[in-house]
Amino acid sequence: MYLKLINLLIFFIMEQNTRIRMEDIPFESLERVDVSRDFVNQMEDRELNDFLNGFRSSKLYTITTMINDERYRIPAKIRLQQLEDGSVGVRVHPIQRLMIPDEFMGHRFSREEKLALLSEKRLGKTVELTDQNGKKDSYFLAIDPKTNELISLRSKSIRIPEKIKGVTLSQEQKQKLAAGKKIVLDEMTGRNGRKFSATLQIDAANRNINFSGIKMERENELELKNEISKGKKPKIG
Repeated sequence: MYLKLINLLIFFIMEQNTRIRMEDIPFESLERVDVSRDFVNQMEDRELNDFLNGFRSSKLYTITTMINDERYRIPAKIRLQQLEDGSVGVRVHPIQRLMIPDEFMGHRFSREEKLALLSEKRLGKTVELTDQNGKKDSYFLAIDPKTNELISLRSKSIRIPEKIKGVTLSQEQKQKLAAGKKIVLDEMTGRNGRKFSATLQIDAANRNINFSGIKMERENELELKNEISKGKKPKIG
């Protein structure tokens, strides 16, 4: 009983901080493309919060669409969009062919920038882009690994923390992260208490800090290799 009340309270607080309310989700539109209305119950708290704020779903959903009068079932991300009349619509983001355009939101990509996006999936720096209202701002850019879409994220949307996994960041490290660059951070502590190092970089596609090149403490290297050989991803806390 108490657990139910706590969960309801957490959801109420979370919903007050979102742009779209749960009751405004156009479930009928989603059901027309064969997305069951109980999909929101399977979302974790952060994913649901992001979804109600108009961000793409973290997961791919199988939807039904018509192409040349033929019905197809395709995987896609979905997101909510507030329309001009105040109602809420659904945008579908299917998997697409990976391609970097010559120009995106007013920015013309150099050959080096295209190569960085294709190879690293992140641009590795911030660039000035122009939104649909003509406003210029600083953005991170990345490729969504599930749909191959080019994703932009305003720099000010990401707050660089003072500490990551128990390690205090220097001013230089914070500045590099804020500029979209990579940093190497040592002596971080995972949820299981193990120390590890990794390369960190802002990931616009997932709106978080990406961890790559994870290296555990020497005594755990054999265990880590065994986990990787069995297809398990190393835990980072």
